[in-house]
Amino acid sequence: MRAFVYGALVVRASAQPDLDAVLQTTAEWVAALRVQDNDAPQPDPACIAANCASHGAACLANHDCRSGITCTAGCGGVNQTCIFGCTSEYENEVYDNMIKCFFTDNDCMKMPEGETFDTFGSCRSLEVAVPLDTWLGEELTQENAMAALSYNEGSWILAKGLSHAYDCFDCQKLWWYPTDNSSVLRYEAVYKIHKPDGNDRWNLATYLSSPLGFPGRMLFHADDYGGLVHDEDWRILGIDERNGKEPQWVALYYCGGAPGVKENYDGACLVTPDGQVPTDADEMAKIDAVYAKAGITMECLPDNSAEACAGHPTPAPPKGALLV
Repeated sequence: MRAFVYGALVVRASAQPDLDAVLQTTAEWVAALRVQDNDAPQPDPACIAANCASHGAACLANHDCRSGITCTAGCGGVNQTCIFGCTSEYENEVYDNMIKCFFTDNDCMKMPEGETFDTFGSCRSLEVAVPLDTWLGEELTQENAMAALSYNEGSWILAKGLSHAYDCFDCQKLWWYPTDNSSVLRYEAVYKIHKPDGNDRWNLATYLSSPLGFPGRMLFHADDYGGLVHDEDWRILGIDERNGKEPQWVALYYCGGAPGVKENYDGACLVTPDGQVPTDADEMAKIDAVYAKAGITMECLPDNSAEACAGHPTPAPPKGALLV
């Protein structure tokens, strides 16, 4: 659900490249790894060539990885929705291993001279996107915040989103599972990708979430999401109060980044048990007011129909606490 601008990877490869061709082609396309904005972070071709030539060769020999790079090259280096669509459509183990080598293991994305990267640089201030502090007439506790997210076996569907790059995939199911650490939840998202060839695929993201200063605020961390480390600041902005501790919606805001590619972002998602927005006009007015206070206008409604969700690889809820 996240996009990363790491420039246009230009590929020229044969179906059966020999070693010399691989080295030559790798040298050519790593030399072309440039973001169009000269003030933006730039990949270091020498770093990539020195450390990851074998990963580049593996990608050039792999149809989906090669297609992902070619697709990304057509995004102009700045269209996050396009780039994330390309990586989501063609991503596989070969692609992830290459990205991990480039940007996680060897830090081959460099900031402009004199600048430093802030993972949370796109975050709205805590005075604007304010974590919820009361629920059901009482001060929100960490226990109640985690219980709300874990309601209905922790199973939710994204009903409405902010970011066209990250939040608008059809039938995006989310789970918060308990772990053996009472303050940590395991978060999983499974979402549908429509591929250019007319087929679909289901992508998975896995994070661990832990408290971040307030009961309604969490730090999300993923060690390897598409080959990259991610850290995100998630905030509960509102929780349904109509049915006591059985909420039918939770309003969430998130922001963060992937330090490996020096990219940060923000987004928001309204989640409900069935993936449909509340039909009660007064309740929707409350939700809209929660987001308006944070300066957010929700822009997309994913398709969560039975047809769109057919074949969803819904994971079975864990029988016990997951180890972390």
